[in-house]
Amino acid sequence: MINRSNIVGKTYSLRAFDVISDNFYSELSEVTNSISSDFESNDEALDLLRKNSVNRRKLRKQIKPDIEKTKLGRILDKANHAFSIYFTDVDSHLKNLSLAEKCDSTLTTSREQYLLYMLEIELVNRINKEKFNTAETKYAFLPHCLHDLDKECLSAPDGTDYVCKSCSKNCSINSVSKLMKFRSIKAYIWREADLKKFFKLAISSGQSFSIFGIACIPELINGLRLCAKYRVPAIGVPLDANRCIRWMGDFYPNSVNEKKIFSLLN
Repeated sequence: MINRSNIVGKTYSLRAFDVISDNFYSELSEVTNSISSDFESNDEALDLLRKNSVNRRKLRKQIKPDIEKTKLGRILDKANHAFSIYFTDVDSHLKNLSLAEKCDSTLTTSREQYLLYMLEIELVNRINKEKFNTAETKYAFLPHCLHDLDKECLSAPDGTDYVCKSCSKNCSINSVSKLMKFRSIKAYIWREADLKKFFKLAISSGQSFSIFGIACIPELINGLRLCAKYRVPAIGVPLDANRCIRWMGDFYPNSVNEKKIFSLLN
């Protein structure tokens, strides 16, 4: 897998202008450990984050320095101190959204929401890792924006969604798909699949199944929560940056931390 430099997203970059995102995951683990110690369980911590991440106004108030801090405020302070280096252009991005874009809950993700989302992903992974790995059938859904932009993608549909054909050695989808295959996980490039319909069909089969997802932070949160709604054990790793056409107006090279993926599969 080739190392790509300058992986900077519209609102975040987990590499923080480094060549890898290892430092982010190290800090994320430490902050999550610190926060989890104030709760009886990871599920309790996750419940607080999910209940409070919707109200942007409340989150902005909680992060102000001149107010008495609640438990949520203390979590935001810890996360902001650790993760502010990974933000790129959040405030400017939000300020310059069109009227139509302001109706998009993904594009309007606030700085405070990103902080809670980062922690939520880590907590979900900790809660669901064992259930994911022990499921009878495992699926992965990969973002098409990870493909090698210097070569035409030869992936083809198989009835559920697109499958990688290993056409480029420099393609992250290729390397991640091979990693998934090694772990007996069926990997799809998510382009057409209706996940709600997919879940219903998989549940009706009677077999236990689980999901691995890769996406930008807000989209990964949406996917993990959808899985939780259907009681499907899911884990995931965010893209190192949000650089697809939805965010940037065009596609740009992107990456994902494959060491983090490997750690979740073992």
